[in-house]
Amino acid sequence: MNPQRKMKRLLSRSALLLTAASFLTLPLATSAFAGKEGVFLSDSVYFTLDKVSLSAGADDGSLRFSLGLNNHGNSTVDFNNYGVKVIDSNGITYTARLNEKVVARVKAGETETFKFTSAIPNNLSAADLKVDIFRWNYNSTSDIGALSVESAMTEAGQSLEQQTAINLKEIDTTLADDVLITAKLGRSYKVLKDGVWMVYSDLILENQNSTSVKLPDGLELNFQDSKGLTYGAQFVSSPGALLPEEPVTVTLQSAVSASLDTDHLSLVFSPKGKVKTTVLGTISAAKSFSVSKIGDKSAYPNTEDNAALNGLEISTSWASVNKQSDGLHVQANVTLTNTSEGIVTLPTLSAEIQALRGTVAVTSSDTAVRSAYLSPNESTTFHFQGVMPASLNAEGLQVVVLEKQTVVASTTPPSGASTNALNLPVAVTSLAGAGVAGEATSYAAAQSYKIGDVLKLTSNGNIDSNIEMSLVEFGLSVNSDFGYKTVVGKYKLTNKGTSTLTLPDFQSDLTNVDGYTYAGVRQTNVAKTIAPNTSYVLNYSYMVPDVEKADKLALNLYDTNRLAVGSYKTAVQSVPTTGPISVYPFTINLDDYNLSSTYNRDTSFSYRLRLDLTVERQAQVITDANFSSLLFEIVDSEGRLLTSKSMSFTGQQKIMSGVQFIDFGTVKSEQLNSGASINVYEVVATPNGDAKRLIKTIKP
Repeated sequence: MNPQRKMKRLLSRSALLLTAASFLTLPLATSAFAGKEGVFLSDSVYFTLDKVSLSAGADDGSLRFSLGLNNHGNSTVDFNNYGVKVIDSNGITYTARLNEKVVARVKAGETETFKFTSAIPNNLSAADLKVDIFRWNYNSTSDIGALSVESAMTEAGQSLEQQTAINLKEIDTTLADDVLITAKLGRSYKVLKDGVWMVYSDLILENQNSTSVKLPDGLELNFQDSKGLTYGAQFVSSPGALLPEEPVTVTLQSAVSASLDTDHLSLVFSPKGKVKTTVLGTISAAKSFSVSKIGDKSAYPNTEDNAALNGLEISTSWASVNKQSDGLHVQANVTLTNTSEGIVTLPTLSAEIQALRGTVAVTSSDTAVRSAYLSPNESTTFHFQGVMPASLNAEGLQVVVLEKQTVVASTTPPSGASTNALNLPVAVTSLAGAGVAGEATSYAAAQSYKIGDVLKLTSNGNIDSNIEMSLVEFGLSVNSDFGYKTVVGKYKLTNKGTSTLTLPDFQSDLTNVDGYTYAGVRQTNVAKTIAPNTSYVLNYSYMVPDVEKADKLALNLYDTNRLAVGSYKTAVQSVPTTGPISVYPFTINLDDYNLSSTYNRDTSFSYRLRLDLTVERQAQVITDANFSSLLFEIVDSEGRLLTSKSMSFTGQQKIMSGVQFIDFGTVKSEQLNSGASINVYEVVATPNGDAKRLIKTIKP
């Protein structure tokens, strides 16, 4: 006999032995009352089947059920006259063991319930099984009738469960014979914690007895793989006293091998130190490991034990994986939705981004301020991010959502119970297909974009949904004296709401097709708020190498927490040779212009530019003292700067429609050049100095 099955065989042979005297019976099974099947002893006395639970462990199964003796007659009925067994479709019988001591004599007008457990093979379905009732005739038996397990389970809406039944008497001989608990697994997670791979499993325990009971210290739990390797499992929190028929969920944790195959993993119950010789029960853990896809929605785990979370739904609603110069930037939005009709408490969540291979993981937290509760149909989104090694790719990454929980230590110190705050997993999502693969660049992932169109931002709660943003101008200037170029992007932000909003402090960078990233710098001074139904213009400058053509760029936008809100394929605008000058929200038409020079008494010369302008603007776009200015530079035929003059769009000397004169500083006589031209720049003040965007070249 297999030593691992010895104790189970002994248990199954402990048949229910009852002495009996016979009386008239009706050997048939028929409808006892509407919707329920019964086996009748007379027209007023019958058996019914209730609370059927069919369990399949890793090695064997069990059938638990309650047999009701309904006595509507005029005299007492003694259950000792009858026996119970389980029969499968092939006629093989299995012993049914009474779970608890009860009064066998059922008085007239009363109903008594008798709870049984039967050890059966784990490959039997409910359709294969019947509960057979027989009458004792001294040393022989005679069948009375059988009740369908499938019918009883269908009526109660029950199904096959992966669970096992443990007789605690086999651990602690001081306990009564009928101390039985059942165990089944909820969700399991494989998580990298402090460089060690851990398995966390939600274990649901139920006391099948009529009195409270504690798990004996001699009970040992281990995870076992297909090779027979075992990994010790401990309770994260003490189960405490198990109340009768009251399911309790506790969390198990176990340090495991990084290469552990969860598809062939079992949870094994055994007496302490005897996992190799005595098995009390096993549960297959393979199907308990839950790894979602992006967008999948599922019920928040363990709400049965925490009514405050009942009705909560969790989903990794969006994720992005982009390769940048400093590594693989991973971002994920985790959305909680209240699908119930009541208010639910919002759990405290954090996240860990882990690589399936190796020991690489980064933690992330969302510091956004949010309500402690969710109303019916309300949702909230947590935003998590991290930077992983650039050699990884999205296919091998997961985001683990962790809940901060207060638990009672599984071992109690002499001074009393101790509590700890732990971050325990509640969801794992594969990032396969998020954004782009690790070897690609953010340019490949960026969406096509036309300058002037509204930027489609990913909603993450940090940028108000009433703020509409668009890129209205995007130009390049060469700074040949310093060996670099400057890209200037102008963004229009419009308040589509009905109240004043805070101007968002978003971040930005550019990535070229080869993966090189250039950080954006925001203009120095910015308004704090934006009124409803108005627009405001913001400028960002990007310093790029002199060799950068800037014809294939990805414009990446982030919120203040560096969470990506959009990525767009862009290219710098060419400088127009004809037509008006555009300095959004202004359009300047050069109706006429003339450049002249005058001789000064000190033998120097001065340039004067006469301009006849038509200046137009969009009324709803606000300009203030923070707005950019225009710089007019006179250069000779070799491109050398001779003199310059700046003008603004606000104040007394602002650029306006009509004839205006611009007087430049003096130049030496030898600098006079008949081939002089005028470069017109838009200038933006930034923390790194002035950024210039060439918008027009005037050749007098």
